[in-house]
Amino acid sequence: MMTGPSIPSAAADLVQDSDNIHNLLYFPFHGISGCIHATLVLSGEPYKLSTVDFPVMLGFRPNWRTQKALTPFGHVPVLREETKCGQTIELAEVMVIEQFLANRAGLLGKNSWEESLIKMYQSSTHALMSYLIHTVVQSPKDTQPAFLERYRKVNIPEWIRFHEKHLRDNGSNGHYVGDQLSIADIKTATVIDHLVRLCGDKVQISDELTPAIMAVKYSLEKHPKYAEWRASDQYQAFTGANIAFFGF
Repeated sequence: MMTGPSIPSAAADLVQDSDNIHNLLYFPFHGISGCIHATLVLSGEPYKLSTVDFPVMLGFRPNWRTQKALTPFGHVPVLREETKCGQTIELAEVMVIEQFLANRAGLLGKNSWEESLIKMYQSSTHALMSYLIHTVVQSPKDTQPAFLERYRKVNIPEWIRFHEKHLRDNGSNGHYVGDQLSIADIKTATVIDHLVRLCGDKVQISDELTPAIMAVKYSLEKHPKYAEWRASDQYQAFTGANIAFFGF
């Protein structure tokens, strides 16, 4: 299996082939890979979702320790590009995978400036969700309520304030940059349901409170391929597992 700097130029060219199969290795829930799932679906390119049997509380075999050693950094998601010549090339890290797929699918804007803006808002939303996982979800049980309350009172409102303003300035058209779908749109659209559930009865994201943010969600949901994905049994199973494992 070939990774990183060891890939010769010929293999690096192979990774751009449209006949490649994108094989995503991740747990059987949305987690931090919702944007990747959606981008794979929207790309129209061949893909498959390979699940890791880790969350024992959901009844899966605890073989993650064995699989962990086979990943670039000891965690997932990992994207394995299966090329037609039989070579498999790996990418790790959420944003790297998202941007790789976005580049292939034309989801990074029309020029370098648009690309930078798109990545900026994608990064902001990624930071919000990374903080949730590393500071709230992975904190000791006795401190988790306090961290969660702070997240609800500080982190979510701050993200809402800046993103809602920018989206309104862009015309509340469901897009972060111009009027075209981008990876920033997909990133936000795929975390809204999680944030709404996380807020519970203390509603912060809604049609009335954040119409521009909700427009991003609705715009993506109009896409036939994404709508089909959301209606699929696998998507529903991932949602159920996400709620059971994380609570949101």
